[in-house]
Amino acid sequence: MTPISPSRFSLSLPHGHAVAVDVADPDDDVLSELHADEQSRALTLAPIRRREWVAGRRALRHALATIAPTAVTAPLLADDRGAPVVPAGAVGSISHKRALAVALAAADQGWTLGVDLEVPGPRRIDVSPRILTAAELAALPPPGPDRDRAVILAFALKEAIYKAIDPHLRRYVGFQEVAVTALPDGTALVTPLAPWGLTVEAAWLDAGDHLLCTARARRA
Repeated sequence: MTPISPSRFSLSLPHGHAVAVDVADPDDDVLSELHADEQSRALTLAPIRRREWVAGRRALRHALATIAPTAVTAPLLADDRGAPVVPAGAVGSISHKRALAVALAAADQGWTLGVDLEVPGPRRIDVSPRILTAAELAALPPPGPDRDRAVILAFALKEAIYKAIDPHLRRYVGFQEVAVTALPDGTALVTPLAPWGLTVEAAWLDAGDHLLCTARARRA
């Protein structure tokens, strides 16, 4: 395990291997890490989106390299739902937040993956009524830093869960369709409130200046 830093990390986690890289203007050396088709795609994007997209693909390539004995030679583009397409025999997911992009990859054992990266702290707008169920709202701490962190952690867990379940459901999933409870040991209780027909796991990690959440799903 590489020590966590605010800018970059490489971690072996229960749901796969996570790698984060800095989001920066991609120069020729950075672009040369990508497949030619990825480079072509990157050049069609607006500058901010290009930086995020390139960083996400770099992170995913490094994450896949930790689980595959051979180098990834195929382009890591996107499917019709916007999720990254990874080589057969592997699964993966990407997230980015401000100056950091992270990817989660694992061998394909019937699970699909989701990852989300968030910066804890107060938001200008209270998003809790939109993302939390009535029971989750009632369980929040009083207003203050602990409450702010709990809301963002729940949001990140749900985002990771939605990415993991999307390949199975292939539809919009509302925030009220699942309840989550982050546990002190880094796992989370996941309670679907809709008939997904899936087994879903989620976990979280305090990664320096970020909250890193992962999830995986498979048919029940």
